[in-house]
Amino acid sequence: MQNYYETPESIEARAILRLVSIGTTTLEAARDLIAVPEREEHVLQIFAAIAGKDGAPIGRALAFRRKVMAEFEKLISQGQFEAALPA
Repeated sequence: MQNYYETPESIEARAILRLVSIGTTTLEAARDLIAVPEREEHVLQIFAAIAGKDGAPIGRALAFRRKVMAEFEKLISQGQFEAALPA
């Protein structure tokens, strides 16, 4: 059942964790799926900063990826990963 007050980053993190739990991917591959590589993130942050309002969506997208990663790690640390594994 979906919680209508759940944040988009929480929904995405849970969906990716589900992929791990069913064996579609590994934890490390899931982290790679979520994260923007450091070098690319740095370049995109610079572009967003110099592009003004045209770069704002890029800044928001990067912030969203960081929120998804934080939520993903939180779910793992809370034991959600073990709970999602099939018996």
